Amino acid sequence: MIWLFDLDNTLVDRDEAFAAWARSAVAQAGGDAADVAAVVAADGGGHAPKSDVARVIVERLGWELDLPAVVERFRAGIVANVRAYPGVLDLLDSLRDAGDRVVVITNGISGQQRGKIARCAIEPHVDAIVVSGEEGIDKPDPRLVDVALERVGASDADRAGAWMLGDAAHLDVAVGLAAGTRTGWVSHGRTWHGVPGDADARPDAVAPTTCELVALVRAQECVTSTA
Repeated sequence: MIWLFDLDNTLVDRDEAFAAWARSAVAQAGGDAADVAAVVAADGGGHAPKSDVARVIVERLGWELDLPAVVERFRAGIVANVRAYPGVLDLLDSLRDAGDRVVVITNGISGQQRGKIARCAIEPHVDAIVVSGEEGIDKPDPRLVDVALERVGASDADRAGAWMLGDAAHLDVAVGLAAGTRTGWVSHGRTWHGVPGDADARPDAVAPTTCELVALVRAQECVTSTA
């Protein structure tokens, strides 16, 4: 079996890393909780344009820096603060110990995503890592899944049994649907609202956390194999 995992807010807590940096930056600038809330909201869970996030930071904190410098500063802060979710590394090991293949598929620039992966010591626990900035392809383009499957020597027959798991419906679930894999959504307690262009689309499995989602998928696969 092949597991394709998103990185941010799936294996590592990217949102808390940004929030931790924001709290520190606001405190150093003499700001307050409203400033922290504004900066975190502007980030949009990492999906907002970086220049827009930087603009809000400059306005709120009064920094006299150009926007690219602000982007570099908060990117460095994310890497410094990011942590893997509890139990995730052991989970990845358990999948590989069972003979499964595990790949990380992440959108982002190489240095930033590789920095998070190194900070959280993820690479020794997976079989391959695919970073969109290194491939010139971003999720939800299904070609990124093609790259991932090729990296672990998957055959065409393996595709339908592979699982793409992630927290972003418009990226992770959408790319799995487009690529013909099965899909799992890490909800973090949110309500499902479909994917762009298909409000009726649904993932094959949903759970609040990555560890719970993998447990659910394993249970489903066990039932299927014994049916």
